[in-house]
Amino acid sequence: MIRLGRTGWNNVIIFAMLIMIFLFNGLHHKIISSSEDETIQPLLPPNSAVLTYQYSDFKIERIGTSWRANTQLALDLELLDLNWRQATGELLPQIDENTSALTYVEIYIAGYERSLVFNVFSMPNSCYLEDNQSRRLKLNKQTCSQLFPNTEF
Repeated sequence: MIRLGRTGWNNVIIFAMLIMIFLFNGLHHKIISSSEDETIQPLLPPNSAVLTYQYSDFKIERIGTSWRANTQLALDLELLDLNWRQATGELLPQIDENTSALTYVEIYIAGYERSLVFNVFSMPNSCYLEDNQSRRLKLNKQTCSQLFPNTEF
């Protein structure tokens, strides 16, 4: 049997506590994280700076710190940008469906080589977007109307 002095026992207790902390921290993330976290996704990358929103019938460009549209729009362009940056959607499984998109938007983001393209499709009481990253995201009707202001759902 090993006889430990006071410092030896202190070291044993410290290492036992560290092992328990690492163990409980790992279990905490396993228990708390749920599949719901994975199904709700932001539409745009976090902290992204959008340069242009190219809709099917109008275009909005960032000019310095403000926005400019290529046609007269009765929209708050800063609010539209904020809605896009805060929007999230529920990830839907891919299904083969031959429906045509109501409209689309192509979004150019600073620092990205490729633009994001979202095709929007209507559903009862909601809509869903398909993007060029093979995601299908369900949005509620209010969010659809905020992101696609000139489209009837």
